Amino acid sequence: MRIAIIGAGVIGLNTALALISRGAEVTVFDREGVAAGASRGNAGIFADYAVLPESSPDMLRQVPRMLLQPDGPLSLRWRYLPRIAPWLLRFLAAGRPARVKHITLAMAALMDHVRGDWDQVLAEIGAEDLRVTRGALLAYTSRRAFEADRAAWQAKAEHGACDVEPVMGQTLHDMEPALNRDLLHYAIHLPNLSHCLNPHGLVERLAQAVRDRGGELRHHEVTGLHPTEAGVRLHLPDGAAVDFDRAVVCAGAHSAALTRSLGLKIPLETERGYNVTLPAPGVALSRPVSIPEKGYYMTPMSVGLRIGGGVELAGLKAPPRWSRVEVMARHAETVLPGLNRAGEARWMGFRPAMPDTLPVIGPVPGAERVLLAFGHGHLGLTMGATTGRMIAGHVYGSNHRIDPIPYLPTRFT
Repeated sequence: MRIAIIGAGVIGLNTALALISRGAEVTVFDREGVAAGASRGNAGIFADYAVLPESSPDMLRQVPRMLLQPDGPLSLRWRYLPRIAPWLLRFLAAGRPARVKHITLAMAALMDHVRGDWDQVLAEIGAEDLRVTRGALLAYTSRRAFEADRAAWQAKAEHGACDVEPVMGQTLHDMEPALNRDLLHYAIHLPNLSHCLNPHGLVERLAQAVRDRGGELRHHEVTGLHPTEAGVRLHLPDGAAVDFDRAVVCAGAHSAALTRSLGLKIPLETERGYNVTLPAPGVALSRPVSIPEKGYYMTPMSVGLRIGGGVELAGLKAPPRWSRVEVMARHAETVLPGLNRAGEARWMGFRPAMPDTLPVIGPVPGAERVLLAFGHGHLGLTMGATTGRMIAGHVYGSNHRIDPIPYLPTRFT
């Protein structure tokens, strides 16, 4: 079976490997090349704890306050509000208690397989050295913020998503001596959390594994696609067309245009993320440390210390607002006294966000030769290996380990 994959990020390349392992002949298309999007600059966290939807009654109560904070974790460019308003209404609806329960169960079903699926993929491609399990800390300046988040983390733990250990005072600073002991007093410890030492390097190894197994990577844009009697036809910018038996859309935040060419309107938005990587930070963290009150992670990697996070709602076309990076970096300087920012590299990327947090995984209704795999939000790295296996199951008709219904595109028809 000849299958086209549109998108050479962590989702697309995991999908390519899973299909090749089942005997498919795979060609991967990407207009910018391997790991050019969110897969290149993410925070490197395998966040298998993330079973709760982004929209919830508690979170919605905090949104007005966050939007009024110029240096807060959430930012909206007000000119973009009319465009994003329908998506925001769906987002609000996803925060109703009944929907939260449904979404949480569906997310937990995916997360149950994340660690095992990545174990298999990393072993197959010889990249086990790029994942380490050192745990993580979520550190707080106030007991009030700590206690408010502690309840949510206990709810995640109840779904088997993670172990949670409260730490405070001297214990916290024994674990991470570089943290400012006068500023941070409380923390939540996630002892089993894993992180990636080089997200870009991981995706490059996935790409090489695809090539080594006979897959082809083409540095080409796909402008549209449509089913034919025999399969799927992809359209290229120069007017050329190429035919395949199946096609999988894994183009992240850029997937919406391709789904529109199929007559399918999926409410996909982008949550723009920013980060800065410090090659010689001058201070050492042994594990990722999050500052939830400011909405960012500090992740120690082989390429340096990466500081990133937050959400900006501004679409795909607005220029970067680098002040978002500066706010995080300046706060990190207070958290890590002596932090060296020399040689810093800044990055902005587009996270493909669904209003209900659930990714879109499965065949297009009425055009089953086209499959979709996008909308993972902040969790593309986390769910990459599991998504690839799910798509292979759809293509080859195997029994699903995970009930596929909550993630199907049919929920938008």
